Amino acid sequence: MSILIDPLWDTIAVLDEHGVIVSVNTVWRDFAESNGGSAVLASGVGLDYLAVVRRAAGSDVLAAAALQGLEEVLNGQQSMFMLEYPCHSPERERWFELYATPMRGSATGVIVGHRDISTRKRALAQSAAQRGHHRHNLSAVLNSVSSMIGYWDRHLHNRFANHAYRDWFGIDPATIPGKHIREVIGEERYRLNLPYIQAALRGSAQQFERAIPSPDGRSVRHALARYIPDVVNGGVDGFFVEVTDVTSIKDSEFALQRAQEVGRLGSYMTDLSSGTWVGSPMLDTIFGIGPEYEHSTAGWERLLYADDRQPVLDRLRRVLATGAAFDMEYRIVRPADGSLRWMHGLGQVERTPKGTPVRMLGTVQDITERKLAEQATQVLLDQNTRLVRQLIDMQERERVALARELHDELSQHLTAIRAFAGAIQRDEANAHERIRAAARAIEDSARDIYHVSHRLMEGLHPSILDAAGLADAVGSLLAGWGQQHPEIEWRASLAAGLVCDAPHRLAIYRIVQECLSNVVRHAQAERLRIVLGTRRSPDGDRLRLVIRDDGVGMDVDAPHTGFGLLCMRERVLGLGGSLQITSRRGAGTRVRVLLPCA
Repeated sequence: MSILIDPLWDTIAVLDEHGVIVSVNTVWRDFAESNGGSAVLASGVGLDYLAVVRRAAGSDVLAAAALQGLEEVLNGQQSMFMLEYPCHSPERERWFELYATPMRGSATGVIVGHRDISTRKRALAQSAAQRGHHRHNLSAVLNSVSSMIGYWDRHLHNRFANHAYRDWFGIDPATIPGKHIREVIGEERYRLNLPYIQAALRGSAQQFERAIPSPDGRSVRHALARYIPDVVNGGVDGFFVEVTDVTSIKDSEFALQRAQEVGRLGSYMTDLSSGTWVGSPMLDTIFGIGPEYEHSTAGWERLLYADDRQPVLDRLRRVLATGAAFDMEYRIVRPADGSLRWMHGLGQVERTPKGTPVRMLGTVQDITERKLAEQATQVLLDQNTRLVRQLIDMQERERVALARELHDELSQHLTAIRAFAGAIQRDEANAHERIRAAARAIEDSARDIYHVSHRLMEGLHPSILDAAGLADAVGSLLAGWGQQHPEIEWRASLAAGLVCDAPHRLAIYRIVQECLSNVVRHAQAERLRIVLGTRRSPDGDRLRLVIRDDGVGMDVDAPHTGFGLLCMRERVLGLGGSLQITSRRGAGTRVRVLLPCA
């Protein structure tokens, strides 16, 4: 549509279904101002264009032809109307070509353009003067083009046909001159083309599309036909025919239309001066509206869901004020069925050299299915998150219970066994060395089991977390880990006096425990650094834990089969904190945890 309403040199006006101007382009305004037109004429919007032409038609033949052509386009009887007319200025002779075509899509009205063809007319006049000298060269040029080019007189008999007629109709072009057009194109096509032929003989240039089968009937070509009247001394002697193969263009248009249908994507152009917009057929389908719906900014606003209307309009105002692109997701209510649909709108504002907004071009995509899928996915993620946190909480409770059982039951029995073994050894009545040796073995085994159970209890629920501070607990964990892995150099900065509740202490302890395990199993690191302290933030102090190694690194975005990282993340998120893991291959790994102090 922008190609039709905004050519580089043409003066353009957009008329509504009553023939009243609703929008003009910059060239229109400049032409009116440079030729002494009034400010009202330069603005154009609101003028009854059809009424002006109707007044001139009473005394001017060309104006009468223009009026008839415009009315036929408005009534849907023609898809393109063209008319050449003189408009001389005191300085030079000027010729213009008036053309009119219906608005595309669901909008009603007509696009009217005036094209300066003075240069072409002068060239044609010069060519006519030299026609006799260059007839042979002209025929050679015309025969070299792929478009059909011919000339038919006022009685519809051919006077010239180039070689392309052979490719299109399978007829020897040398046999065509003198034949009636019906004999060349066939009865059915002649009947379809007759209204355009008659309009051309009245002096009105015609343009239309037609599907033409190949001579062998195996394929169909899409053609754009133009009938150009041959006006001599005010009368029409005949008309020129130009037929161009536009099959590739039609195929592209069809592919674009199908792509829009598949992608649920529509396009639009909004004239900001008049507030009217023109959309692709797919856009009307997405919005659930028909041709009768008001295609204006007010009509579009009525489509917006009530909760989204004000945010969308505020964003649009900022776009117009700043020149930024419009990019927003919002909801509409379709008038056709009352359903609520999600849209993703994109738009770019076009401005004059002075920065005045002129029009907005963009696309709208129906993303309802995607949003519903996202919502369903989020529900599943929330459920999974709750499940993981419940599992972590249940795991910790089971660990505490098991540690208590080990302490209350197994430890007491082991202590009793050791006591009995000691008593046997000290009893003088059992002087036999074998009995004493067995008693010592029992005591040693009981002692070993006691130490193992103590380590298990500490692993299940470290008593130091309850007996000492967080820094002491992490320090004790690091000391024991360092003794087991002397090949790794480690250094820690642990702030003393950290105050936090039991869930926060346990989360930090478990995260450090998991990271130390990963360093040993995966990192192949030589050095490890740990920092534990507090950090001030606008919303209060936060616990800050940073663990960094110089190992082989990992792909953070790759899927991981273990639950270690997942449990770390859920522990942090469950306490309202944040977890950041940065790493790359060969450059080590850095884990940062921030938790609100509690």
